[in-house]
Amino acid sequence: MAPSEAGLVRRTIWLLRAVAAHPEGVGLSEVAREAGIPKATCYRVLTVLERESWLTLDPVTRRYRVSLGLLSIVGGLLDGGGAYGHMREVLRNLAEETRETAGFDVLLPPKVMVVAQVPGPSLIGQTLKPVPRTQPVWATSTGKVLLAALSPDAVRADFTEEFAEHAPPEVGDLESFMGSLEAVRNQGFAFAYDELEVGAASVAAPVRLRGTTPYAVWIGGPTYRITRDRIDTVAESVIKAARQLTDLLSNADIDIPSAFARR
Repeated sequence: MAPSEAGLVRRTIWLLRAVAAHPEGVGLSEVAREAGIPKATCYRVLTVLERESWLTLDPVTRRYRVSLGLLSIVGGLLDGGGAYGHMREVLRNLAEETRETAGFDVLLPPKVMVVAQVPGPSLIGQTLKPVPRTQPVWATSTGKVLLAALSPDAVRADFTEEFAEHAPPEVGDLESFMGSLEAVRNQGFAFAYDELEVGAASVAAPVRLRGTTPYAVWIGGPTYRITRDRIDTVAESVIKAARQLTDLLSNADIDIPSAFARR
């Protein structure tokens, strides 16, 4: 790593520590002073972190706070209210109830990001992938749930290019895919079967917060366990967990990342 790159990494870490020390939020001048970084440099780094949804910026108070995306990496260490720990408890209960891996995703156009997952108790299952990670919206149950909550104009604005470049032919065009989301809105959940990977299935439900749907909860596993006949049954468990997470995040007063504020 070049000296300039190492310096940038150090400054970013210092800024994250400074913001994390203020769960109630912190302004630019204060965080620059605490981190010992020139205000102009501090602003540039904070702007990138906010744009990438690792931090949130209150448009009224102009104070920065850590986001759920950042909490996904460091867990309860930064979450003074313990919301992240409680969220993982909901996921653990869901994994135990369904006997499958459970997880929590956030929409970061043009992808969805897995920010938390809890392995299921089954001895034989899919290999767990690292967290956080991004996945395509059209091949995941969470992607379908999260897109179903957006307006058609918002979907076209953020996902037209992604679909044109990366969606497989069997998905069809974007308008056809958007039409298929009506069933998701009506039933309150979505499923993916042999879409992200052959032999893999998942079921997801929306986590709503302040009139938006920025998050989704899911369970996933092999298709020989999550059979099509079982989807409606596990969907009930996933929907219940989504309601629990909605209540939890609403009561914890978690900030919605700026990427979702306009949805």
